[in-house]
Amino acid sequence: MNERYIWPEGKRCAAMISVNLDAEFYGKIFYPDTDIDLESGEIQCHGRISIEDGLPRLLDTLDAYGVRATFFIPGEVARRYPEAAAEVARRGHEIGSHGMKHELMAHLSADEQRQVLRESRAVLREITGREAAGFRMPEGEITEETLRIAREEGYVYSSSLSDDDVPYFQPESGMLELPIHWQLFDLPFFTFAFDPPIPPGQARSAEMDYVLQNWLYELEGARHWGTLMNVQLDPQTIGEQGRIFMLEKLLDAIREAGDVWLATGSEIAEAYSKKH
Repeated sequence: MNERYIWPEGKRCAAMISVNLDAEFYGKIFYPDTDIDLESGEIQCHGRISIEDGLPRLLDTLDAYGVRATFFIPGEVARRYPEAAAEVARRGHEIGSHGMKHELMAHLSADEQRQVLRESRAVLREITGREAAGFRMPEGEITEETLRIAREEGYVYSSSLSDDDVPYFQPESGMLELPIHWQLFDLPFFTFAFDPPIPPGQARSAEMDYVLQNWLYELEGARHWGTLMNVQLDPQTIGEQGRIFMLEKLLDAIREAGDVWLATGSEIAEAYSKKH
């Protein structure tokens, strides 16, 4: 049991369902120079379908289980799909910032980073009616400068780094971090790509049972060690008609365990801050 943090309600560990609502901007992760504004293309098509099909399927599943998730949304995605962003908030989910246009924050000046963080928060507030308390880096790397600026702009926590498995305060910026891990992010497992090739062949989608079993092992690890299981989902991935059952099975396992505190980022941040 992890003695650094005792979770509320007598629970052994915590789980956070987080969603990166990137739409077509997901392509920036794999192809940083891609033109998001093109009218056609595989990335653009996948992005639109994730909003039209994947997001409703994901929202309905979360409703069915009574789960409130944390949605990290780029400001430009909210502008392009205002009804979708507003629907996420209407269903009771937390709204967090994912930058404006999936920027690589470490490549921006301090003033540029401040503008991105400030504009994103304003756009999300205008469209969803919610104040973004959390920030997740859009892609690549961020620095202590980014975290310091985010805190100065009113963000309460970051969920961007993979350097621990329980919440902690950054020593320099003072920002509260809710750590993430690649093995709990669905998109890298299921993104098909012809380029660049991955020896001995092209990138192929993983088997769903294989990924689900990874998640179930991670859940058991969180329960054993008393850590935070911060799951990252993308509607274009988990919202597929076959993959949505992976989320259902994970939520079934969390429910059956009975000792997992399932909470939003803000709830976890508030509980941790009160104890520290």
